Amino acid sequence: MESFLYSIDVAIFRWVNQGWSNPIFDKFFSFITDYHNFLPLIIPFILYSLIWGGAKGRWLVLSLVLGILIADQGSGTFLKSWVERLRPCNTLDGVLTPVGKSEAYSFPSSHASNMGASMYLLSMAFRPWTPLFLVIAFLVGLSRIYLGLHYPSDVLTGYAFGILVGYCVWLAVEKMKVAVKDSFSPSPLGFEGTQGVSLVNASRETGKLKAKAKGRKVARKKR
Repeated sequence: MESFLYSIDVAIFRWVNQGWSNPIFDKFFSFITDYHNFLPLIIPFILYSLIWGGAKGRWLVLSLVLGILIADQGSGTFLKSWVERLRPCNTLDGVLTPVGKSEAYSFPSSHASNMGASMYLLSMAFRPWTPLFLVIAFLVGLSRIYLGLHYPSDVLTGYAFGILVGYCVWLAVEKMKVAVKDSFSPSPLGFEGTQGVSLVNASRETGKLKAKAKGRKVARKKR
């Protein structure tokens, strides 16, 4: 069964890596696979979110930093070292490598993991733009196969791991939002926390006792 699945993996890999090969795709996928090329868009987006994006923008930046950090380190440091799968460019014959080879392990794809986490978080924040984020993630993952650096299973597993990380980070940040909001929410009459509530309840009880005492005095005078 394992050899059968691997044969499918290799067949799809060769179809993309060799069957699609042309000078235009070489340039396109070489460009899109390198995140440095997108820093002129990423940096302004982060600055805008932090400065003018309000609370939503700052929470989003925190989510993206946590998501990418966990996805990148989890896939690149932990999973790759654990599985120790060699890249197709280092094990198969005739692999085309427009951007050169890499000696790092292959499974899972850290590019796909990072895309899975970041695009999931962006989709949760900007739901109408979800189709665009899906296309970006798909193209980056596809570039890793086309460039001869990853098997399709590396990319698919990277997506799954990244989305899982993004989902967990989203839930954690949502709980952090609630905790922060509750900690700064004033209780009745301006008192904070349970102390304020206790003081309000105590004042109410005192008022009731005074009212009862006054009622007793009036009853005695009438006698």
